[in-house]
Amino acid sequence: MSADATSGNAGRTTDRLLGVLMVFAEAEHATASEVSEATGIPVSTVYRMLDRLSATGFVQRVGTAYGAGPVAVRFAEKYRNGALERTAIGPRLERLSHESGELAAFMVPVGTEALCVDAVEGARVLRCCYTRGAVQPLLRGATAEALLAHLPESRRQQVYAAYRLPAERVRALEAAHPLVREKGVAVSESALDEGVWGASAPVLGDSGSLNGVVTVMAPAALTERRRPYYVRLVKEAARDLSGGTI
Repeated sequence: MSADATSGNAGRTTDRLLGVLMVFAEAEHATASEVSEATGIPVSTVYRMLDRLSATGFVQRVGTAYGAGPVAVRFAEKYRNGALERTAIGPRLERLSHESGELAAFMVPVGTEALCVDAVEGARVLRCCYTRGAVQPLLRGATAEALLAHLPESRRQQVYAAYRLPAERVRALEAAHPLVREKGVAVSESALDEGVWGASAPVLGDSGSLNGVVTVMAPAALTERRRPYYVRLVKEAARDLSGGTI
């Protein structure tokens, strides 16, 4: 087997392991069959991966199901108690939420999903799927569009393959990415939650690599006139967090 093929297989295995772990970031417990259904990984392979993750403490057996293990819990605690507080993300989201009056969030790509690292509620409670620790497929919505548009092509192709997207859907997504990169923002309405409008702008590192996206979400029916203002605010927040400041 060639070195490229070996590297490709290793990368695929890593992506699958991350996909399994992400199931437990969203669900407290899940059976091997439920993990298989959520990830598209054959159940026999899921069992092998769960055995590996159990042996290292990332997951643990809970009756007939599995849940987050002690190592994963320690990672989460260290992140909440240390890493997040030492970044500029929280204060900048607080400011963005205050200026807009809406929910502000910071999202990062993990495997084939978008993970909400932090979120700050606005002046009005908005019922939407973005809360701290929540994950959503990298398939639709402003956040997914902004993330996909700035991921390397090889990574995007892995996402498309994982969700078994038809060729016409892939072409449509790829055709939209240049405009998202040109404008520096992606917008959507009712893509994930009915009646919710969102705008997302990329946060880039010094080398131009993607760190994540800043997102503002607002009630679509009540905020139509304020959308250009929200777009400006979210782009300013993303610009402030770019360049290795997080």
